[in-house]
Amino acid sequence: MQNNTRPTVAVLLTCHNRRETTLRTLKSVQAAVQDSCHPRIVLVDDGSRDGTAEAVKQAYPDAVVRSGDGQLYWNGGMRLAWEVASAGQPDFYLWLNDDTQLRPNAIKDLLERYERAARSRTIIVGRTVDPASKETTYGGYRHANGVSKIRFRRLTSNEERCHTMNGNCVLIPGMALGEVGGMRSQYRHAFGDNDYGLRATKCGYDLLELKEPIAEQERNFAYHEAVRTLTLKNWRFILFHPKGVPVREWFFFCKTHGGWLWPVNFAVRYLKMVWR
Repeated sequence: MQNNTRPTVAVLLTCHNRRETTLRTLKSVQAAVQDSCHPRIVLVDDGSRDGTAEAVKQAYPDAVVRSGDGQLYWNGGMRLAWEVASAGQPDFYLWLNDDTQLRPNAIKDLLERYERAARSRTIIVGRTVDPASKETTYGGYRHANGVSKIRFRRLTSNEERCHTMNGNCVLIPGMALGEVGGMRSQYRHAFGDNDYGLRATKCGYDLLELKEPIAEQERNFAYHEAVRTLTLKNWRFILFHPKGVPVREWFFFCKTHGGWLWPVNFAVRYLKMVWR
């Protein structure tokens, strides 16, 4: 890409009480760009009490920082960041988790993979790997074998095409906001990224996973352990908290994407938690 034609990329993040982590991630962005684009940082600070917003404003005066009340969570914060960024009509949006510290050239490589794609309606999914095992921790998903439409598996080393994805690092062309829409308000924390990938696929977008990892990142095992078993002690968290498997949001996801089997998908997830 020539410097005079560098695209604008709105880098969207949301955070809560992770000042140093967020700053390290933002620091990684510049090395990840390598003059391939004009990045615009749009950060939603969701009620942090550790001075995250102030530190970001001081370190990155050109960043756009908006504040939440602590109840936006990931999907709500990213939805707000997207709405704010859309006013500038950037060429691309980059979803980026505040704890995904990019390797050098990562954004450059995402953009170059997009340029090599056969169609402009293409979304490039960044893949993260475990620092020790080098196994994929976040990235693209394909439908798993079987009749369920919402059972997924990771891609193999030879696969690139996805059906949906994790939202840790995703490059989305600007046109997608008008054609697919933004992140749905029905979700607060989880499901929003998977939902968006499935919607984009239904709208005719190609989802491609960049095979070279964009970052090393451990999987959040604490979250998965917290929602693994349904007990008398944690049932309120599991069924109603945004970071559990909230009934209303899981119901909406299953009904939207599960096809005729959606009631089974909906019930089985909770039944598995009880039986463990």
